[in-house]
Amino acid sequence: MFRNEADYAYFAARLGWTPEQYGSLTPVELAFVRKELETRTVRESELLQQAVEVAVANVMRKKGRKAAQLWKKAAGERREPPVAKKEFDALKAAFAGMGRRPRASQPNMKTE
Repeated sequence: MFRNEADYAYFAARLGWTPEQYGSLTPVELAFVRKELETRTVRESELLQQAVEVAVANVMRKKGRKAAQLWKKAAGERREPPVAKKEFDALKAAFAGMGRRPRASQPNMKTE
């Protein structure tokens, strides 16, 4: 019945959107935003669950045992370079084969 109003209230509260921003999106775009918010919520709750499990295990551990770390440093996402290494090597070889051209700013030093 009040689906649009409820959706707007949700997006305004979660993302700080104005009515114009909400109205400018298509239903498909709103579905994608909803799915991303759901994915983020699940990821955050799983992270909290793992931290609580480790904290409880640390409290219950025997004396003399080393405590587990609550948060492990993430290695970060491995990103693919914009140009693959083999493509870069091919470009390098192609430019090396072209040879050097004399610069236009340098005068030709012929002596007669």
